[in-house]
Amino acid sequence: MINDRGNMKWTSLMLPEHLVKLKEWKKEQFYDKKRELTEWELEEIEQTIQRAFKMKKQIKLTLWKSQKLYDEIGIITGTNIYNKELLLETVISIKRITFDMIQKASLVDTDD
Repeated sequence: MINDRGNMKWTSLMLPEHLVKLKEWKKEQFYDKKRELTEWELEEIEQTIQRAFKMKKQIKLTLWKSQKLYDEIGIITGTNIYNKELLLETVISIKRITFDMIQKASLVDTDD
């Protein structure tokens, strides 16, 4: 049976620049791309945030930070228009979230 070493046997034939580019390419495969939101989506997000703020309901925000998408759930306690951010009170702490990080917003049903 032939003992195959996989990619190890090809690395000696590659230039160091190629190896660096290959590693960067592999890392980029796991990045989420930030979407440019349309006017309709931005308006829907704004209305959802306003509704959650006025009614003091929990909101689920999908945020984009460090090339990853993640969710935050909490209650909006205030906004800072000058810094373009809102204050989200989560179970653990109060977080400052800038408007450009927000990709999606939806109200959380606590009736379930």
